[in-house]
Amino acid sequence: MQQGRFGRSGMLDRAIPVPEMEMIRSAITDGVIRHLLDEEDPRLRNFRLCNACGSCTPYCPARINNPGANGDRGYLARKVTAALQAGGRPGVDLADCVQCYSCETICPRSVSVGGIINAVYETERLQPIFRRMLLDRGGLPPRAFLPLYVERGNLRKFVAKAIRYPYPVDGRAVDEVRRLLLHPIDASAFSAPGHSPLREPLARPDRVFHLNSCCAFNYPGADLSQKMILAALGIRYETSAMQTCCGGAPHYMGGAGFADRLLLTARNLSVIHDAFEPGARIAVTGICPTCSDSYATALDMLSRNANREVVNEELARIGREVTEPGAFTVANVLDLYPLYLDEIRRLVRRRLSGLRVGVHVSCHYRKMSGTFAVPPGLQALTVATGARITKSVMEHYCCGGVKNLFDRLQKGRPRELSRLNRLVYQDFMNNRLDVMVVDCPGCELVYDHMGVPVLHITELLALAMGADPRETVCVQGHLTALSPALERTGIL
Repeated sequence: MQQGRFGRSGMLDRAIPVPEMEMIRSAITDGVIRHLLDEEDPRLRNFRLCNACGSCTPYCPARINNPGANGDRGYLARKVTAALQAGGRPGVDLADCVQCYSCETICPRSVSVGGIINAVYETERLQPIFRRMLLDRGGLPPRAFLPLYVERGNLRKFVAKAIRYPYPVDGRAVDEVRRLLLHPIDASAFSAPGHSPLREPLARPDRVFHLNSCCAFNYPGADLSQKMILAALGIRYETSAMQTCCGGAPHYMGGAGFADRLLLTARNLSVIHDAFEPGARIAVTGICPTCSDSYATALDMLSRNANREVVNEELARIGREVTEPGAFTVANVLDLYPLYLDEIRRLVRRRLSGLRVGVHVSCHYRKMSGTFAVPPGLQALTVATGARITKSVMEHYCCGGVKNLFDRLQKGRPRELSRLNRLVYQDFMNNRLDVMVVDCPGCELVYDHMGVPVLHITELLALAMGADPRETVCVQGHLTALSPALERTGIL
């Protein structure tokens, strides 16, 4: 019997031609858009307000990475929102969005094109592997980052970190996460909180809850430095092995949905609440602005009774609830440490006056704070160490995005830097900087992978406060060597 062009299974024994594959993808995306519009997903709540003013265009990585889009006013926003307003599919590759949310931060009307595209990612299940990791381990375990080390020939560094800094989550916590996520609910079950209430200025806390970040595996020195700084400032900190991933990184990379992220963060709020006495005011801190953004977003959502009822109905299945969202404040390091600036200046034991640095603020911190300006806290903290800041036009741009890094890795082109990555790298070289200082372990990973020496702000502060560069700051674990700059300035 002749099989012809059919294989034994009856399937076509050939690859689907590219034009046909594109047609299939377009049809899927078109169906997804129509579904989202019908479902009233909260991420699509205000796209009709977009008038393609172009405010977001200069800062959009998708536009920067597409030379043909230069001069296209309103580029990604115009293509996405105009298509939605017409009830159809945007004529642009949505995978180009790196989920920086610069559009939302800078938009005069707070239209979030990144949020709209994230809803499409979720519905198309762009990265199911990250959801599987949440179900298996309650977060992104070390193996999520293994390909980045293998590709750079740094397997030994990966193994050393995996042995010394094992994944800290309790098995009971993973079981709770699994029971939550195996019964998914749709984003349309929630209503957007509208205008978020003005947050009270952060007060100096005596005690905080320190979050374990998934990305801390790559930079254990940032986490150890944070704990050292808190102790030096006399701030007691609590941790818990029952705390899991907030869902932020998997959410932005298409592996965890809107509701998944909210439920994971709400569950953690219940865990954190248990670590404090009843009625306590609880400040939540950590080294990751994506975590900070997840908690700030969750607290805004939970401020609405209807949303809290939906969340608590789900949490009840694992014996948890969130009763007092108003008891929590998010104390990101860029907001927390400037409150102790005088103490930090006095704690400096090693002036870093020979170090030329640039500063980079994470997009997700900007999203949370609602401003595009470089926060004075980051600059003041850097100056307190004695390091010399060189200003740059690239201060206001995304690092290039962790999502873009993983996308390139998945496509087998990890060293093929995006145009934005190349601009950032060239700017670093042109300014003859020693190190970039960042507030985000994700940004740190992007810079580190592209060959730019980089330190988290907690690592920089710890070095200035006399921390051991290897034992506490773990500089030997970075992918790009810090030794040339640190040896020249006498730190190593």
